[in-house]
Amino acid sequence: MRRSWIEWVSDLVDRAPVPRWLVYATVLATWSFVTIVVHWGLEAPAFPDVVLSPIVGAAFPILLLWAIQVLNGVADRALATLRPATDMDAAEQKVFSADLRRTPPEWALLALPLGLTIGLTSVLDGYEGWELHRGDPAVLWALTFVVSCSGMIMAFGFVIHIVHQLQLVDRIHRRIGSIDLFALEPLYAFARLTALTGVTLIAVVVGGWAWVTLLIASFELAASDYLAFGVLLAVAIASFILPLLGLHSRLEDERDRKLAEAHAALSTALAEVRRRIAAGDLDGAARINDAVAAANAGVQVVLRVSTWPWRPETLRGFLSAVLLPILLWVVITVLGRLLPA
Repeated sequence: MRRSWIEWVSDLVDRAPVPRWLVYATVLATWSFVTIVVHWGLEAPAFPDVVLSPIVGAAFPILLLWAIQVLNGVADRALATLRPATDMDAAEQKVFSADLRRTPPEWALLALPLGLTIGLTSVLDGYEGWELHRGDPAVLWALTFVVSCSGMIMAFGFVIHIVHQLQLVDRIHRRIGSIDLFALEPLYAFARLTALTGVTLIAVVVGGWAWVTLLIASFELAASDYLAFGVLLAVAIASFILPLLGLHSRLEDERDRKLAEAHAALSTALAEVRRRIAAGDLDGAARINDAVAAANAGVQVVLRVSTWPWRPETLRGFLSAVLLPILLWVVITVLGRLLPA
């Protein structure tokens, strides 16, 4: 099975004889050192000032690649949790596990032209936000283009990877056998993956914007940046809900079936009460009332079963992760316009 460039880079990191965080820290430190030396060598700015935008921007693709690796681990554990409820054997689990971690090479290639186009446009349309000026040496523009394009390429690569991964979640859910409404815990396995995927996108998009805005006073988003960020936010929200809709539909069908059974039991108990009353057996009818109460309780129990395949705290956590960064974005934007420069 052919590997995409995303898997190749990820495997390169994992083959290092040190923890991932150290690999990424080393890459960022090396890039920061090179960037600072180049700027100081050109006296733009003069020592000891530092141009932050190429350094801050370099953290963006690193965080996204790291997020892919973390989410792959979450997907693997979710599959292991869910497998006993499916009809797949251990060999099929390995196949699905490998597929959850991969990105189709043809899909991954799409990230290259998209990322290059958006990355170049971001710098050309908003070069002042990148701390560039007309007439700056070509090497400074080149460094900024590298950071901007690599970030956008990785952003689109991340989106493509999670689209493939979350499509597989729906396929895996289709392998679930019979559903027990009163033993739903295993079915929540992939909700954590979809929620974390959405939270990661929102955190990177909104948190990254806030970080850059606070560190770089002159930074302004170009129109292409708003477009890319808007797409990522929409994907973030959809990534939590859409992969679980198929399982939600199956849970609804099972609840409808159980509810029909509970209503049938209640109807039978009520019919028996009516028959005994008609026969003048009031004592017998009174005894049947316990059966009526039990049947009615059964109906209420089934009605209270949620057909959304996630725990309540998962939904609360996701909504908090969506609303808080957006609120942060609004506050920082408003303060930036109200406070004097």
